[in-house]
Amino acid sequence: MIPAFLIRAGIDWTRHNPEFRDSNPYSRCEESIKTCQALWENQLGKSDIILLEPAIVSAYWEEFFHAEDPLPDEKEWREGLSKRSNQYDSFEEWQDWFKRSYAKVYKDNNIWMSVLMTAWAHTHQYEVRYTEDSWEFRPSRSYLPTSQFWRLEPHMVTVADILKDIWKDELVLYEKAGFEVQEQPSPFLGRLECLGFDTKRYTLGWPPRARRDKEELNVGEMVADMVVPVGDSWFRHPDNIIFAHECIDVTALLNRAKYMFSSRRRLYELTVDAGFNHAKIQASAEGWLVPDAEGVTA
Repeated sequence: MIPAFLIRAGIDWTRHNPEFRDSNPYSRCEESIKTCQALWENQLGKSDIILLEPAIVSAYWEEFFHAEDPLPDEKEWREGLSKRSNQYDSFEEWQDWFKRSYAKVYKDNNIWMSVLMTAWAHTHQYEVRYTEDSWEFRPSRSYLPTSQFWRLEPHMVTVADILKDIWKDELVLYEKAGFEVQEQPSPFLGRLECLGFDTKRYTLGWPPRARRDKEELNVGEMVADMVVPVGDSWFRHPDNIIFAHECIDVTALLNRAKYMFSSRRRLYELTVDAGFNHAKIQASAEGWLVPDAEGVTA
């Protein structure tokens, strides 16, 4: 089971539960924590609430600001938070103003921290990421709306299993080319579109002759671009070819995954001797997909 799925499903269930219709966004976030924790323990066993709670609240407020069907109170809160947070260039100034203005209700907890950070991030082109012991801002990325999340759900595990097998084969090819790919567990429970590939941290070690430092290999983002690419509206959606007629075209998935994984590896291979700029030109000439300068540096 992919952790991010349990969290997104629990949040969606809570938001649309008639029992909580007359509550408010903060209270629904509290209920989402309880729901997701129960789902986690039912599906995956005992949970680590220190790690799980930040994952739930950050996912909840990210959905809050991107919801396709906001409830009336969510719409009111969203407009108010966006209007106010947009007035502050500094997050610290926004946080200070909010704490003073809402001192009667504000508490130093994960929920309010996520409210403030997500509101400010939403209006300043960032997203919020939690780590093992802190929160941080990162450049904003496209979002998988809930309606598209449920389109992907019936095929999610099958697609993830297929991609795991392809990635294992790809690791062998990296090793044959003189690279070393190391993986380490990450405190991040991932985004649904990455199908669990972002719950590990992959580090690429170069062949000695490249004289380059190790760097992160963003496998999760590659997987997301394969399966749920970004559409014209900046939001992600299941690929129209792989999921034509709401079924999986396994051949299309295999071809897409092998091509995209191989394109990145070939770019690295060429970078060893030619440098990144020349490698981009050569890889493009060979017919490979050449990404922006993500990960690889000149």
